[in-house]
Amino acid sequence: MSILSERRRGGEQVTQGAQSLTLSDLVKTYSARGREEFRAVKGLNLAIEPGELIALLGPSGCGKTTTLRMIAGLETVTSGSIRIGDTEVSQMPAAQRRVGVGFESYALYPPMSVRENLLYGLKARKVPDAAAKVDAIAERLEMTDMMDLRPAGLSSGQKQRVALARALVRNPPVLLLDEPLSHLDASARQRVRRELKVLQREFGYTTIVVTHDQVEALSLADRLAVMDGGVVQQFGTPDEVFDDPSNLFVAQFVGEPAITVLPGVARHRDGRVVVEIGSGGGALATTVESVADGTAVTVGIRPQDATVRAADETQGTGVPAAATSGVSATVAYFEHLLEFGLATATVPGREEGIVVATPPEQTWSAEDRVVVDAPAERVYLFDASSGERLR
Repeated sequence: MSILSERRRGGEQVTQGAQSLTLSDLVKTYSARGREEFRAVKGLNLAIEPGELIALLGPSGCGKTTTLRMIAGLETVTSGSIRIGDTEVSQMPAAQRRVGVGFESYALYPPMSVRENLLYGLKARKVPDAAAKVDAIAERLEMTDMMDLRPAGLSSGQKQRVALARALVRNPPVLLLDEPLSHLDASARQRVRRELKVLQREFGYTTIVVTHDQVEALSLADRLAVMDGGVVQQFGTPDEVFDDPSNLFVAQFVGEPAITVLPGVARHRDGRVVVEIGSGGGALATTVESVADGTAVTVGIRPQDATVRAADETQGTGVPAAATSGVSATVAYFEHLLEFGLATATVPGREEGIVVATPPEQTWSAEDRVVVDAPAERVYLFDASSGERLR
């Protein structure tokens, strides 16, 4: 059980030593003589609850690792505030912040064995029962067979696991992990990901995980912050981010298979808004109300939400009836993936295809004439210029 005493909150186990983490208007600007200033992080605000696991998700260069390094004290803060609990730490030396850090680059001591790497920080802090704590974390992460090896004799995945264990063994109130699973193979990644979630719940670490892997973020995080260009584009639970994206970037970055994005035109029909795609007739119903008739929009449809039916189930011409939602399309190709299928259908006048996830028993052939549809509440509209969500 946890080294720290525990309490109950919302039915979950949370450590009394866990601390909240608050980032307020956090800015990081890099400058060099003769070069234009570069703002890597632009006024970031996050309020993280004690014991919560947060994922910073985004493409390379979006500012997520820079944010992590500022929290750890490894990068100076240009402006803004970092508070751990009630303590302002933005100008505090890294050694005094009491955070655990797991680096993507491992940062292991080459002359030391794995056991010595894990023990080094605990002994320096005179932590009691250090050896027992190291043995316990090694067993949890299935590392007992490598404890006497040196880093040079480890694979990249094993080194990653040692770096993760070294951060966990400190049992810190705030834990920062930079791409903690990136060098593990697929099976080890799934196993360690599950174990990391269990450990985080058991010990109550307030945790930030930096990752570009959306599966990792969605499966681990209580909430995730999707970043791009040094800005948090959306901060919410995995369900909120997936089901209710705030803009086109978030919709495209989160979700596998990726969301289908097509240009369309909003039309007002019978007191509701529909969106026309291509020139084949038919339209998709939507719950969006605040868009003028004839407005050019960007339409987003997740493959999991789309449906496909044979054209002759609606009309022999393949054109949906006026009262029926759906757009005419032709199957370009079909992928049978055992557990489900992926049908890519093109609409007249558009080169882009609409990807539809189909049940395992449903198959299609190239050139099949079909009608593609989706529930009105799952047809997302975005401003064609800014990419902001229309509601």
